Amino acid sequence: LTDSGFGVGVLRRRAQPLDGESLDGDDTYRRLLEAVLDTALDAVLVTLAEPLDSPGPVIVFANRSLLDQTGYALHQVLGRSPRLFQGPDTSREATRQLREALEAWQPTTMQVLNYRSDQQPCWVELKVAPMADASGWHTHWVSVQRDISSRVEQEQQLALQARALAESLDLARKELAGKEHRTWGAIHQLHFRHPLGVKEFSRG
Repeated sequence: LTDSGFGVGVLRRRAQPLDGESLDGDDTYRRLLEAVLDTALDAVLVTLAEPLDSPGPVIVFANRSLLDQTGYALHQVLGRSPRLFQGPDTSREATRQLREALEAWQPTTMQVLNYRSDQQPCWVELKVAPMADASGWHTHWVSVQRDISSRVEQEQQLALQARALAESLDLARKELAGKEHRTWGAIHQLHFRHPLGVKEFSRG
């Protein structure tokens, strides 16, 4: 299995059984689980637990929402690494934190900038957790991600508006301070030129 997609045929998710193929209980349950996950609004991605280094972790399952969110077809993601969704502005700090969580076999939640198949950026809230078999051995990673691009864009707009307001208030404060300085300067000059006039001015 390589990050270029070799082995997709082995990992593909078959929607229908092959001719002459019978379904046992486990396979029936697996197909039922796939059907349920395909109705989920959140994107779901499953990878093998190891290796973490390229070409891993290898994607073995992606639901319909994940495909809709990223713009990829199923055969384009199976056998690949989730690094497929990273791009030039994906935070290296976020990927470092994710790597640390994976190495410690710990669940984690974060916001990360991913990229669609057309290279359009997409902010997602990412929740990743290890999945263990009956013996307790971690075999897969499960990732649930939600598109939060609209929320992040709104937060960025609010931050820009708050910054602009703060700059306007600071400018107004400086202008007011300048006016006060000029006013007291004029009074000071008047005091030396016409002392009595200043006293009268002050009384008034």
